[in-house]
Amino acid sequence: MKLFHISDLHIGKILHEVNLLEEQKIVLAQVLALVDLHMPDGILIAGDIYDKAVPSAEAVKVFDTFLSELADRGISVFLISGNHDSSERIHFASRILQKENIFIKGIFDGKLEPVELNKDGQKVSVYLLPYIKPFDVRPYYPEEEIDSYDRAVRTVLSHVDINPEAVNVLVAHQFITGAVSSESETVMVGGLDNIGADAFDLFDYVALGHLHRAQKVKRETIRYCGTLFPYSFDKNESEKSVTMLTIEQGKEIVVDTLAIHPRHGLCTVSGSLQEVLGGEGCEEYVKVVLTDGEDQVDVVPRLRVKYPNLLTVEFEGRMRATLEGIKNAEQIADRSPMELFAEFFEERSGEKLAEEDRTLVEQMMRELLEGGES
Repeated sequence: MKLFHISDLHIGKILHEVNLLEEQKIVLAQVLALVDLHMPDGILIAGDIYDKAVPSAEAVKVFDTFLSELADRGISVFLISGNHDSSERIHFASRILQKENIFIKGIFDGKLEPVELNKDGQKVSVYLLPYIKPFDVRPYYPEEEIDSYDRAVRTVLSHVDINPEAVNVLVAHQFITGAVSSESETVMVGGLDNIGADAFDLFDYVALGHLHRAQKVKRETIRYCGTLFPYSFDKNESEKSVTMLTIEQGKEIVVDTLAIHPRHGLCTVSGSLQEVLGGEGCEEYVKVVLTDGEDQVDVVPRLRVKYPNLLTVEFEGRMRATLEGIKNAEQIADRSPMELFAEFFEERSGEKLAEEDRTLVEQMMRELLEGGES
């Protein structure tokens, strides 16, 4: 049995005021071409279907066409919402779509029940876990202490009735500890949204969305497939692919990546204005970093002659001016919000934070965490 794994389509995304919808149509067409070539039994779509909670009509039409093409080919679809999606909008018509073998879980309803796939004596159980926060889970497990993303996911998974005779696949959209993020993602300071990889030990394959770089975490079968199109100039986002898992007899899972080739990639060109204008030029989406040191007048029209798909221009002098701030940000990235607040309080007041005040601040942070967006 074969399954495709994709995620983070971000349909309708605008990058530096450029609508990427046409680029997204091209990579989705390549996915369909790979479906025709490899004939998978199903496709796992691990969240962030759209770039905004209220997508444009054009973005919805693009995804509707993609789903219809998959349905016409008889491919089972397993789809969850991500943190960029409106869970209610993604969940709409999910019961009706099951008749077309399109299985959607946009809203967490306290249950995690499998969808069964059977072929030539192989049995695969697919569990769909949409993006969840602690407050999504707490009402269903009032006896549990759910004070973090990690605890929320572990609580849900601890109530799953795993069939040891089947290959158990989980589709989820969360940040797993140890994974590498990219510039185009929003990551919580202090790792508030981190989930330990061992939370998924019961599953044979974990199809993850949320991070934009294709990668494994802890083992080969806990994987982010990455985006189909690069959404930042981060070098971690350069190579794009569809992840294909082949389930052999005896529950062995073989993982392959099938290359996707966007029409226009993203690249960075740096140097003095004279050096950049004297370069070869390219058709990619370009970020130009000028090293002359000072802002220069009317550089964009001159650069567009050489780089027609120029997206943005940066000046190295400005970048140096913010370097100290970046270093400070790197220093706090691995520290908890409570540690940062306690240090800030001591620096400002000259006194250590009292224990009763610490308890109050921790409670306020939990309330903010539950109501905020990642």
